[in-house]
Amino acid sequence: MSRPALEVADIFRDHGPAWRRTNVGHVSLDQMKVMSAIERCRTAALGGHVARCEDCPHTVIAYNSCRNRLPAAIADIASRSASRAASHSLAAVP
Repeated sequence: MSRPALEVADIFRDHGPAWRRTNVGHVSLDQMKVMSAIERCRTAALGGHVARCEDCPHTVIAYNSCRNRLPAAIADIASRSASRAASHSLAAVP
């Protein structure tokens, strides 16, 4: 699966520093940490690896993910929503 052309992290990287300066005192430390983690995810800051084609000079750099996942409460809501959607598409069993 390919990455979308624009992600939240891209917006944070481009506009995050200016936004944080503008909103000093209105954003919690935890919110700032999350924003920073999103900005660093899949960048050289976390390292990565290089894949090279053996037959041509084509090279691809893949940066490591921060491996953070959705907060438990959001993941639970998403899971319940997916379960409901799946149950609606199943036929009733007598």
